[in-house]
Amino acid sequence: METRDRKIAVTLFALFLAVRGHAADFEKANDLYDAGRFVEAKQLYEQFVDAGPWSANLFYNLGNADYRIGSPGRAMLDYERALAIAPEHPEALANLKLLREQTHASTLTGPFFESAMLRVREDMWTLLSALAAWTAAICLALLFTRTPRARAGLWFGAIAGLGVAAISVFGISLHTRDRALAVVTAKEVEAHLAPAESAGLAGVLPAGSRVRVLSERGPWTYCQLPEGRRGWVASGAIERVRPGITPVPGVGGGVTPPRTFGDARFRTRAPARGARL
Repeated sequence: METRDRKIAVTLFALFLAVRGHAADFEKANDLYDAGRFVEAKQLYEQFVDAGPWSANLFYNLGNADYRIGSPGRAMLDYERALAIAPEHPEALANLKLLREQTHASTLTGPFFESAMLRVREDMWTLLSALAAWTAAICLALLFTRTPRARAGLWFGAIAGLGVAAISVFGISLHTRDRALAVVTAKEVEAHLAPAESAGLAGVLPAGSRVRVLSERGPWTYCQLPEGRRGWVASGAIERVRPGITPVPGVGGGVTPPRTFGDARFRTRAPARGARL
């Protein structure tokens, strides 16, 4: 028993040292950014992305570094990834909006309610659908054991539960659809009517434009484009927003960093510690 406790203590201490070292490295990346060494800061942030776990602030800081070295498309991809983890991240929202205005990026438009529902995380919709379904099931089961007067309230509870469950399932389906969302990372990319450079143009997309991946064929990707169009784009010019992103707390994670500024309107990096998803 004593040996087992000692092993647990050693393991916990090792984890503590690893997390502490992780935080120190993240702080080093932030210091490099503050010193104007953006390429080196980007390299360190990317090491954190490769190693995991991911957090909203990690992608937010990486986006700021990409912006500083002149890669607005990659910066917008990073902000999109930050928002995939923390939909209400205020700095990521502000910087993404600013860069879209600068690059005239095209976006996939949809009803307002879809955008609002996507602000709610998928795991919350899943939890809500389960609770609503159980509420409806319990109300239906109690119908056979209550008086006629009480049944009216149970019918209301069952119908409301089924309605909320249906809305939640729709919210989950929106997130599932958005797993195919991609962003143009090149300065601009031509969309063709067929997977060939010689094919006619379906449009030209600036950096940061949103597309939805429909299928892939060799070096080409067939996408849903803004304004309801479809076309083939070079696969190397776009990158998916959600290549397996999950909201995992990590160093630098958080949704409420202080509102600090670099340029007149461009918001700088979030803090390394002190917040959580």
